[in-house]
Amino acid sequence: MEIIRRELDAARGGWLMGGRKAGIAVAIAVALVQQAQAAGPYLTAKAAVIMDAATGEVVWERNGSDPLPPASTTKVLTAILALESGRLDESMRVSVNAAETAPSKINLRPGQRMRLKNLLYAVLLNSANDAATVVAEGLAGSEEAFAARMTARAHELGATTAHFANPHGLTAPGHVASARDLATLFRHGLQIPLFREILETRSVQVPVESTGVQWVSLHSHNRLLSGYTYLVIGKTGFTRPAGRCFVGAATHDGRELIIAILGARDLWSDAKRLFAFGFGAQPDRPQVVMAGMMSLPSLHRRGHTRVTAPEGDDEASSDARIARYAVRLGPFRSRAAAANTRARLARRGYTAVIAGRTLRVGSFSSAGQAEKIAGRLRQTGYSPVVVLL
Repeated sequence: MEIIRRELDAARGGWLMGGRKAGIAVAIAVALVQQAQAAGPYLTAKAAVIMDAATGEVVWERNGSDPLPPASTTKVLTAILALESGRLDESMRVSVNAAETAPSKINLRPGQRMRLKNLLYAVLLNSANDAATVVAEGLAGSEEAFAARMTARAHELGATTAHFANPHGLTAPGHVASARDLATLFRHGLQIPLFREILETRSVQVPVESTGVQWVSLHSHNRLLSGYTYLVIGKTGFTRPAGRCFVGAATHDGRELIIAILGARDLWSDAKRLFAFGFGAQPDRPQVVMAGMMSLPSLHRRGHTRVTAPEGDDEASSDARIARYAVRLGPFRSRAAAANTRARLARRGYTAVIAGRTLRVGSFSSAGQAEKIAGRLRQTGYSPVVVLL
């Protein structure tokens, strides 16, 4: 930052004198500013990626291709294989091996049974390792066989550096994935309606079959699912070797971004910085320092990290004061009807969030932006309403 200031001071002096010095100094200053921006936000993570959910383009990355222990973000692929199996209504038995899996867990006991769909809520919300093992054994006969399927499917989907040894992410030799791998897998999951629906759930009760039926309360570990500038869905992970990990997505002004974080010390601050950077520094909007305008407001706008020092935990506080608008559809006859409509919208490129029996499309900084989307939806037979979040 001090270098930038010196070059800008030199440019200012040269500009006032009208000499050739101004053009050279401004060019250097522009290059330094762009280099600082390209460096991205301050992070505590070993590796991170920002990916455009619509195109799969990597917007920004740091060590994004490095294979690292992914901890429980592994369960994203476990869930994808289960969702693609066509066996969601099947009841699966808890084995001794599954019941003895190390925590975190929902304390399943040998002989109990759960429907695969309900197991997925335990896997993605509570990050239950015992439930993940039940899924693996139920679908493939053993954890080893299921892990082989996971690796093969990951490579099919483009996550080519990933290799899985188990369905839950507990530390094991050779169990690795890169941040790019995780973002790629999560992007595929977003195309499966139930994947989104489960990750949007804050808490739920699911039945476990034994001699009778008992109910287990499940709660999402995702701290950004509510109370943050953007609604973030995603999957957490933590082991001592892996550090804190996360893969998730958020939508703003009609654009959905996926972030993947591996090996963080301050996970939630890293996640906030990545979303702020991704939504605030669009790759098709390069920042330019104009000759004769020597201040650097672009470095201090929302979404850009100051070069001189890391941001604190309150980096989103200014965003919280900005009015947000969305487009609401419904209420529908049932939540299932809302989910069906959301699936139809997804095929047309819209990202919608279920709220009860209604759908919320987008998060916009102005009513005009929201009204544009509402207008398009009206042309296709829907009856949208613009609402203030």
